[in-house]
Amino acid sequence: MTTTLEPTTSAPALAGPAPASGARPAASTTRHEPSGTRPGNTFPAPSAPAAGTARDDTASGTRPAASATPADASGTPATGPGRGTKVALGVASVVGGLVMGAAGFYLSFGNLSTAGHTVFGFSADDARIFAVGVDVAIVTCLVLDLFMAAIRTGWPLLRLLAHLMTGASIYFNAKAHGAILDHVDKAASHGLMPILFVIGVEAGRRILVHQAALPADHDVIPGHRWLLAPLPTWRIFKQMKVWGEPYSAVVARQRRRAVFDAWTEYKAEVAKAGLEQGSEEALARLPKKLAPFGLTVDEALALPDEMAREELRRQQEQERRDRELELEKERAEHQAAKERVAHRKEMAALNADLSATEGVAGAQARGAIAEAEARADRQARAASALTEAMESKEAAEARERAAEATARAVEADARAAEAEADKTAALARTKAERARVLEAEQRAAEAEAGVAEAQRRAAEARDAAAQILRRAIEAEDAANLTPRQRRVRIVARLILAKSPEDVSLDEVAAAIGVTSGSTASTTKADAVALIEAGYDPARGIDPEVTARH
Repeated sequence: MTTTLEPTTSAPALAGPAPASGARPAASTTRHEPSGTRPGNTFPAPSAPAAGTARDDTASGTRPAASATPADASGTPATGPGRGTKVALGVASVVGGLVMGAAGFYLSFGNLSTAGHTVFGFSADDARIFAVGVDVAIVTCLVLDLFMAAIRTGWPLLRLLAHLMTGASIYFNAKAHGAILDHVDKAASHGLMPILFVIGVEAGRRILVHQAALPADHDVIPGHRWLLAPLPTWRIFKQMKVWGEPYSAVVARQRRRAVFDAWTEYKAEVAKAGLEQGSEEALARLPKKLAPFGLTVDEALALPDEMAREELRRQQEQERRDRELELEKERAEHQAAKERVAHRKEMAALNADLSATEGVAGAQARGAIAEAEARADRQARAASALTEAMESKEAAEARERAAEATARAVEADARAAEAEADKTAALARTKAERARVLEAEQRAAEAEAGVAEAQRRAAEARDAAAQILRRAIEAEDAANLTPRQRRVRIVARLILAKSPEDVSLDEVAAAIGVTSGSTASTTKADAVALIEAGYDPARGIDPEVTARH
């Protein structure tokens, strides 16, 4: 006997309100062509499991809330039993359960004591302990399982052990008075007692789970599912164990994948039959195609709209991601340009500093040389004067050398003056270079401001275009336009963005998802006529919608 604690969360609602039974949903005329990508989680969601499996009310791992009020066929809520009736039923259930449990425990104790002594070789005293141990083990395992579920630390092994002990108790009770096949009636009557006892404990456990709203301690595969769909159930079991996922999550994903595969097959069949998407004949095939997955007629007819909405959502999400990626690229390019400008500014400043340093160093070197030469000349003149005083013959030579020294001194002074002029010119060049660097920095800052302004205007233009497209789609949804009317407006918006001559039939066919050139040509002509009639999505003007209202 296997039972599963069920959480108190409510079953998931359908993605949209279903129309009246037997009527075609109005939203089915607004269907777009999906691109074949996997849909999201907005399929119509009744409680049926995946393809090829039986419908399982516990597949989602949910149960209705205790306070839910049923409604009769007329839609009027049905009134439940009063509080007094519930209390009386509860008291009667408790009393009956205690009596049944006491009887089952007493009779089971007697049968187990007898079987332990006569069949399994226990002594008289040990046989009684054996009987108590078997029955108490069942109760203890069930109570421990309930307690661990209450503190959210469930352990499925306890339930399995309780059920194994229950089976062992049934066997021991049936074996108490001889071979089971020789005395089938006695074996059945003795084995009935532990069954009644365990049923009473399980009933009490379920009442406590329901009243205390305890969470599910484990999410297991129902036993009947293995019998009804063994191969798909094995695949679900494999995913649960390999990826560590609960049963409800795996079966929901399998069902969504199966519905999407059926939807893809349906589109291929419709295209092969030459039917137009969204026509009455094409939609009439959907309920039968999706019946194995538990979808009602209304849910099956609403599936094209769900797929179209999902495709539109994916396209908008992809466009948003593309815009973000483009913006990131622009930011990266802008940052790279800023770094290049900064690098050029740094190199220009370094070059200017190097030039100024070289100029100053050269001037200083030339000044030092001139000073050394002047000092040497002064020393030479002093020596010449001393020699002239000592030797008259050498006086003329000394004067000559003095004259030469004087000339060299004059030349050294000239070189010093030239070095000073070079130093002044180097400083002037440094100032000019710094002025050019400052001017370059100013031009770079102006260029950065221009780039930022252009990016801002481009982003505003893209946002405005996205807003116009969103408002146009919302207006089309509100006006309940047909797929053909929607395709005409898609082409009209494409022409308004360019011009009728610049939009080719291939672009029109790609925009509305058709391959026929005649259909693309007719749609383009209708779009031009609609624009001439005053269609302007930017101002929210649609002459056909206005005329309809």
